[in-house]
Amino acid sequence: MDILWKNLLVLASAGSGKTYCLSDRIIGLAAKGVEPEKIVALTFTRKAAGEFADAILKKLAEAASDGKKSRELAQKFGSGTVDFEALLEKVVKSLPKLTLGTMDGFFARVVKGFQYELGVAGGKFDLLEGELAEAAREELMEKLLDGGLEAAAEEDFIHTFRRATGNKEGTMVLEDLKTFISTWHSVFASPQPQKPAWGPAELVSVDVADWEKRKKALIDLVSRDWPNVVMTDKRQQKAFEELLVNFEKHTIGSGLLGKAGGLAPKVLEAAAKDDGPLEVAYYKPLTITGMAAQALRDLVELAAQCEFAAALSRTRGIYHVIEAYDRLMDRELRSRGRLGFDDVKRLMSAWIISEDNRLRREAVDFRLDANYQHWLLDEFQDTSQDEWNGLLPLIDEALSDDDASVFVVGDKKQAIYAWRGGKVELFDELVNTYGSGLQVETMTESWRSCPEVLDLVNRICGASGTLSGLFGDDAQAWNDGWKDHVSAEPLTRPAYAGHARIEVTQKDEIVDQVIARLKQIGIGNKALSCGILVSKNDDVRAWADVLRAEGFQVVEEGAREPGKDHPVGVMIWQLLRWLANPADSFAKHTVMMSPLGAVLNGRYGNDWKQAWNGLGKRISEIGFSETVRECLAPLSASWQAFGARRLEDLLQALKELDDQGVVSVREAAGRVERMKISQSPGVAAIQVMTIHKSKGLGFDVVFLPGISHDKIPSLTHFNTILTEQWISAAPASWVRKCIPELE
Repeated sequence: MDILWKNLLVLASAGSGKTYCLSDRIIGLAAKGVEPEKIVALTFTRKAAGEFADAILKKLAEAASDGKKSRELAQKFGSGTVDFEALLEKVVKSLPKLTLGTMDGFFARVVKGFQYELGVAGGKFDLLEGELAEAAREELMEKLLDGGLEAAAEEDFIHTFRRATGNKEGTMVLEDLKTFISTWHSVFASPQPQKPAWGPAELVSVDVADWEKRKKALIDLVSRDWPNVVMTDKRQQKAFEELLVNFEKHTIGSGLLGKAGGLAPKVLEAAAKDDGPLEVAYYKPLTITGMAAQALRDLVELAAQCEFAAALSRTRGIYHVIEAYDRLMDRELRSRGRLGFDDVKRLMSAWIISEDNRLRREAVDFRLDANYQHWLLDEFQDTSQDEWNGLLPLIDEALSDDDASVFVVGDKKQAIYAWRGGKVELFDELVNTYGSGLQVETMTESWRSCPEVLDLVNRICGASGTLSGLFGDDAQAWNDGWKDHVSAEPLTRPAYAGHARIEVTQKDEIVDQVIARLKQIGIGNKALSCGILVSKNDDVRAWADVLRAEGFQVVEEGAREPGKDHPVGVMIWQLLRWLANPADSFAKHTVMMSPLGAVLNGRYGNDWKQAWNGLGKRISEIGFSETVRECLAPLSASWQAFGARRLEDLLQALKELDDQGVVSVREAAGRVERMKISQSPGVAAIQVMTIHKSKGLGFDVVFLPGISHDKIPSLTHFNTILTEQWISAAPASWVRKCIPELE
């Protein structure tokens, strides 16, 4: 592979050395005389960007001091000799000018430099990120619930929110709203040349209310004709009676039919197929014929269409909730120049909406093209449509400019971020658009995994026929041109031999199986790094608790959360929550039942009003940090080193707040709740994290416990049906199977 090919797309499998390739490309461009400040290399995390910089400097330093390595590196660029010592000095001096960072950071930098050209005129640009962004979002949501918009008084907004959630919101309305906004905001707020309609109303010939009006007549028809059905097992009669009860009890939006057992799932599946008798299997094969079969089909079709009508109604409610949130965000944040990363991405991609926006962006691109000529994009499979739209004018110019270049690297198989906007189809779009102007290469040699692991990968991912049978055309999107992975030297040596295993076990035996394997391997006693990778955040905490109870040292998600992972932190967090809101009974009772409760009783008696006033006064006198230290001092002697560290972490964070000046108790409680501190797992520790967070990491031993055999791939986190013409909240999977246009 010619690493300096003008426009190059590299399909690089996990562990195949894409960081190595990227750093070679940057060094090669610099060796050919390209000024480092003309190069832009973008990835998705600061950690990855740091790895690029480290790799570049390490290679240059080694080449500058080692003649053999100097010749090897120069040969990659087709050069006889390169003065790597001078090149190292040049790159080091240019590091502040070298754009080597995250895509978010690059967009923010452009908006900061051209805020008026891009339409940000309300005040000096201020990027909201991390805790500041989280706090700003929470404040907006609280204002929404308090009637923060003239057009959305509190009662009206709650009514709209209930409609959008199908009347299923829980008791924690603010938490529900946070989850809801994070799920839907990007869907409705992304720039689009033409907003899609709220679902294809022509697909629904019924109203939601028709279910209650018409279901009884159809149920009666099924019941009357059922004696004509020839049953093949005596248990089928009882299952039929339960089936009719499920239809009678089902209300639109309840989810009852999708969760029902017995004959219900069999009938739903059979009814979605061709007309005629219903072929089901319940203990034994059963054919439902005659009027019973037709009435059941009509019943399922009616339920499906009413469910989809309800989904369209939710979609309209969702739009109005997001519209209200977005208007408030415009008024409170954007109009004052306070933007988050999502906002800057949308600003960069807004050129597709209108001619005015396109001309604004053109003025910006003219100046950017003069500054940047060579583009390197990492992890391309994780790029969202907004991000690609933001980069496209610059990439398009570089692809056609003889003095510029584009280097794109990624792996379709690692496209695991569709839920946050990653669009793997952009690979095909790139190839189809630029064709012969783009050289495509594949890297399949892994420097991370041993042959035994790669053999498992090849057997699964290379089974194109089986995958197509399971997942249809979707599997073909990333299986085209599949090449088996091979292990690189020295991983093919016997000393690097490994093991790959799939165990099928009962759900309630998984934990015991994993613990037994960990002990068998010697995790905790041998110098082996170990990762336990799970699907959901809730599972991270559950597995960490189980493993700690078994005596293993555990790190969650590569970070510790001092406010949540130890009783000391929980006491402080809940104390601050209660001080922020004395009506928060959960926080109050948590403090009362903790050892801190006895301390406060000793100081203030059982008068919690006096305690609340006294602690508030003390905070105003000596600050959060010292007040908390005073409260917990009588308990500190009983803590082990772990608890003492947690206390110091939190006291330090609270002291930083004290140093800022006037900070509310609610802000202090929020800081403790959201606080995360990066933590290296160390040798012999187990790191528990989600599969998504583990991307790019390496472990000696990896467990993936509890992968479901009936949810591959799991589609439950895809909440929308989105086409070029319309958008809808997704109804249940059985509904999508019954309405062909939704499947």
